[in-house]
Amino acid sequence: MGLMKDSFTIFTREMLIFRSSIRTNVIRSLMFPLVIILFFGQLGNSVTNVPVAVANYANNQQSMQFINMLEAQGTLSIAAVTDQASAMNMLRSGSVYIVIVILPTFPSSGTVPSVYIYYANTQFSSIGVALPFIQSAAERFGASAGSQLQSQGSGIIVAQPTSGATTSYRDFLIASVIIMAVAFGGIFSGGFSTILDRQLGSIKLFLIAPINKNAIILGKMMSGTLQSVFYGILALLLGLLFGAQIAMGIGGIVWILLLIFFVALAFSALALLIASRIRAIEQYAIVAQMITLPTWFLSGAFFPASSFPPFLQPFSAGDPLTYATAALRQVMLAGYIIPQTMLLDIFVLAAFSLFVVALSFLLFKKTID
Repeated sequence: MGLMKDSFTIFTREMLIFRSSIRTNVIRSLMFPLVIILFFGQLGNSVTNVPVAVANYANNQQSMQFINMLEAQGTLSIAAVTDQASAMNMLRSGSVYIVIVILPTFPSSGTVPSVYIYYANTQFSSIGVALPFIQSAAERFGASAGSQLQSQGSGIIVAQPTSGATTSYRDFLIASVIIMAVAFGGIFSGGFSTILDRQLGSIKLFLIAPINKNAIILGKMMSGTLQSVFYGILALLLGLLFGAQIAMGIGGIVWILLLIFFVALAFSALALLIASRIRAIEQYAIVAQMITLPTWFLSGAFFPASSFPPFLQPFSAGDPLTYATAALRQVMLAGYIIPQTMLLDIFVLAAFSLFVVALSFLLFKKTID
């Protein structure tokens, strides 16, 4: 029998085992994402008095009305400054979270924005609520002033950086929840299956059978990857149910599936790699959690990785889930792809996946021979 045929036989067996307890697997895969969304997704939904510095270079009736509109709801606490430099110094010192610069052309009727926003990533839970509010107020005011920008689809707000500028904290969180579901699904599905097979003697039966020994690894890896992709799709559907959006639209689904696949493959291979060195389920569970939880947190699960303390920055930069989460947020939140950034994210994920796959074949084969 050939490698692929033998692998498909192992794959079919693993998927039949998965199907026999699919209800339990689905519930287990959704419980943690559901708890995270319900508890942490509410952060920032009742934010008030977000400190904001406004540099009003227009100083006309319309700009003053715009500022009054921002203050009226109680969401923002406005501090007027004389120039942009002073406002940016306040942002760097942490005394304000957002800087609004109103240009002399406000309200503009041309193609150049007349309002610029700058903000600090360290306060995303507050900013995730404040930015959409500012944008909405500015667009409404621009429309009443006869601005042509809204009808052209460009808006009159430019946020720097733009990622997350028009989303809520829940949208920001759901992207990381999807990655979490895939990573946890990959490392627990294939790993537990392999250890149980060793304890029940199934691995010995596979070795005795006239099949290619590499098929054991490949078949289990294929099964673990498919199960992890399934968990990721479930998490995505759960996020959409709670109001998340894919800013890129239908085309973004292809990118999401590609990112999910690389994470699923890497962590399914990592599961086999760990299971090849550990024989007790209890020990495996501890090691698996020690790997998945820190890598998920360091990926910027709850707050942007750029807001981490300096001593954590190198660990976050070396975490493959950081690139997966950033790429997924680019698709779901920004709605467009920066080619250089996306290529880097895909390259890191692909390289990590191939490395772990090769290492799992090497070490697992030595273990079963």
